[in-house]
Amino acid sequence: MRTTRKFFKRMKRLLVPTGHMLYRAIYWLILSRVIKLSVGVAAETKRFACGFPLAVRRTKEEFARSCLAGVRFLVFLPLLAVRRHCRAIVTALNIAAPAAAVFALIFTIQFWSGMTFALSVEYDGQKLGYISEETVYDDAANMATSRVINADNSFEVQRVPKLSIAVVSKSDILDEGAVCDKILESSGDSIAEGSGLYVNGCFEGAAQSRSQLEAMLDLLLDKHRTKSANERVEFLQDVEVVDGLYPISSITSVKSLHERLTELTMVDKYYKIVKGDSPLLISAKTDMSLEQLRSLNPNFDKQIFPDVDVLIQKAQPFLQVKVVRTVEYTETVDYKVQTIQDSNKYVGYSAVRTNGVEGKRQVKAEITLLDGIEQSRKILETKVIKKPIDKVVVKGSKKFNPSAGDGIATGRFRWPLPSCRMISSPYAYRWGRFHHGIDISGNGVYGKPVIASDGGRVVETNIGYGGGFGNYVILEHGGGYRTVYAHLSSVLVKTGQNVSQGQQIGRAGNTGYSKGAHLHFEIRLNGRSVNPVSYLK
Repeated sequence: MRTTRKFFKRMKRLLVPTGHMLYRAIYWLILSRVIKLSVGVAAETKRFACGFPLAVRRTKEEFARSCLAGVRFLVFLPLLAVRRHCRAIVTALNIAAPAAAVFALIFTIQFWSGMTFALSVEYDGQKLGYISEETVYDDAANMATSRVINADNSFEVQRVPKLSIAVVSKSDILDEGAVCDKILESSGDSIAEGSGLYVNGCFEGAAQSRSQLEAMLDLLLDKHRTKSANERVEFLQDVEVVDGLYPISSITSVKSLHERLTELTMVDKYYKIVKGDSPLLISAKTDMSLEQLRSLNPNFDKQIFPDVDVLIQKAQPFLQVKVVRTVEYTETVDYKVQTIQDSNKYVGYSAVRTNGVEGKRQVKAEITLLDGIEQSRKILETKVIKKPIDKVVVKGSKKFNPSAGDGIATGRFRWPLPSCRMISSPYAYRWGRFHHGIDISGNGVYGKPVIASDGGRVVETNIGYGGGFGNYVILEHGGGYRTVYAHLSSVLVKTGQNVSQGQQIGRAGNTGYSKGAHLHFEIRLNGRSVNPVSYLK
């Protein structure tokens, strides 16, 4: 505490004289002059105020002497006032002159800071204005040229204008768009105000009415709207309407622009299916994915037959519309198939122990369509509302002797082509005559195993054309029943051989009079054909 008190005493002895000295310096430099000026201003103000009564009294005295003396006094009164207050006026000028100089300096700096060097552009004898550099004119010339559908070459922009240097305000400098409008204005009566339509930055034409042009574009979008709150409809291309000055030759009707935007730039293209084609092979040949083929052809997988046309390219308008829509729907959930091996049944035997039941789920998805054709589907949310039940299939694992089946007929007929259950041609009239069997065909049946529908004996086989049946096998099952298996690619049994139910007797093919890989199957009773569907399990 003693040390602190000593420190503050010493600082006081040092700082107090310094403070007095600073106060005297400030007083001498500023305060004394301010006080002196204030006293002088007050005295001069008082003297100025006293001058009015004095001037009035002197004026009365002069007019009392004579009217001429009074008028002369009034004329010279301002000079007398200036002489009386000469020192105050000089002092005021000394104070005001620096302030005025500062103001003039600020005004000058501000004025010249808003000025810059520019190029004055003269086009076709007319002054267009000022630009910052030559490239601005080049860009404006290109912009003016792009606004013109110059079919008759009647419009031309001078590429070398007359340029001169000038000092102008920055606000007077024009950009590319303004220079472009002035270039077009210089063309006189061949220019009119309009609204230009640009697609992906390319000028397609101009219309006089912007409202009609926008209404036409909205009409193109309305064709794809469903008034759903969860959809977004827009053009695939970048479409822009720009107001400005356009040559008369480039202004057309809204109807003509509508025809231009809706004209087809691509036409429908088809691929004709040939013998041996499959979905994957068609996909490879056409360089398209299965999803694209299915989106263009709703029944694609069910129409894989020779001479069938598959759409591989759909006609597209010049201006395409993209729709992004959120939808909710219910779809089935496939059941799984469980296989159980039964050693008491021959290979090829197959029976359903438990039927599969498809499940259901609620799906929320975002789909993208282009001109009404689905391009992609993004699943946002799924909810299972019904679980699927697995299908249980019993298959035989007992190997059979190809040369000696048991030949036992059960009296119940099984499906002869386990790999496919699609009937492509039923037991009915076709092509002007009756079809005495059923044709079983579908995706990739060629070479698939064909089994005996029931046990029995091989009574007839054929390798060759066979009256149109191609390679075929006929089995006798007793009780007047026979079954026919035609158009086989290969026959695996011989005449007189006993076969068991489910035993493989051949492979599906395309021999004889056939337009595609399939199995022709008949059931005959006492020599007359019957509808196989009524007998098949």
